Amino acid sequence: MAFIGIMFLALNLRAPFTSLAPMLSQIMDDLSLTGPTAGFLTALPLLSFALVSPWAAAISRRLGLYPSLLLAVLLIGMGVVLRSMGSIFPLYLGTIMIGAGIATGNVLLPVVVKLNFPARISIVTSLYIFIMGAGSTLSSSIMVPISKFDVTMLNGWQFALLFNLIFPVLALLLWIPEVIKGSRKGGVRTSESQKEVTTRQLLKCPVAWQVTLAIGLNSFTFYSLAGWLPTMLGDIGYSDTQAGYLYGLLQFATMIPGLVLLPFLSRSTSQRWLISICAVSVFVALVGLLSLSQYAVIWVVLFGFANCATFIIGMSFIGLRTTSAAQAATLSGLSQSIGYALAATGPSLVGYFYTSTGTWSTSLVFIAIVALFCALFANLAARDQKVLERQHS
Repeated sequence: MAFIGIMFLALNLRAPFTSLAPMLSQIMDDLSLTGPTAGFLTALPLLSFALVSPWAAAISRRLGLYPSLLLAVLLIGMGVVLRSMGSIFPLYLGTIMIGAGIATGNVLLPVVVKLNFPARISIVTSLYIFIMGAGSTLSSSIMVPISKFDVTMLNGWQFALLFNLIFPVLALLLWIPEVIKGSRKGGVRTSESQKEVTTRQLLKCPVAWQVTLAIGLNSFTFYSLAGWLPTMLGDIGYSDTQAGYLYGLLQFATMIPGLVLLPFLSRSTSQRWLISICAVSVFVALVGLLSLSQYAVIWVVLFGFANCATFIIGMSFIGLRTTSAAQAATLSGLSQSIGYALAATGPSLVGYFYTSTGTWSTSLVFIAIVALFCALFANLAARDQKVLERQHS
């Protein structure tokens, strides 16, 4: 039951977020939003991730792990409804609530995996991130067709965004019975280290920083490129339709690692060589897009695959580099808070470089340099060391 619950929760952790981008032009036209205003709307979930992630572990300690996950799903569901109401304030408020719910789920899901599948952390992490990608691809690809349906009292984009309610509803059908039954399996309340493991302690731990920067810089590269990819492709000669297909292909490519990595993760006791290859491949894809843009389809697929593969292995480190659920919860909150704070700055910096230079070359070089630093910290994080190992030895 825990495995199914993890998969259904994972459906909610990307789809309601990525489904906004295909509808953005319709929303801008209908609500008369300016470019900067719309850009802020797309950055709101990332800001929510950064602000809420540090508090997720504390919420779990107070409410219990499963009730906290139920709260996350409820926030996503209410946010989907508010975002679809058709006016500016609910649009922004709903987007913030969706971000808060996703942030809570992002932080606590690795804890559920560590508690329920301690010997299969990498495999289960790979599977649930595959489900995240599948939900995201499905949602993103059907938004435009759904928006063309003639629905009474709702604009096309409202109905399309409201369709995302199906994801939290499915998850609630599983999580509500678990909470009602008072299941305490997976509670983060059983270890004495629960009181001892603080964010301040982890901030002094090199291993925690290595995991945090590997995840954070990886997220930075993804959102920096994905946020501007259709515009980049349009400026180098691709039509709007072609750019849209390539953007969809990017989302699809993020699904594949969740399945391809399974045999490697199940057989290997060390992920150092694997994450190093994946992280460096992100750099290669960015250099390829910069220098051989006529083969964009190859570089987009390579970037999506390698970036997501790096993310999957990096997320598994939250469980592999900790010795308790309490440590995992705190490290998850720290890594994702800092990670998404970094990611939130990416699209703005890329836009600034483009505005200043009038070309995407500087932006792509910048993202590529960040990808190299990501590869460095990913390699360090892959060493078989535990957080606070010296303090507890």
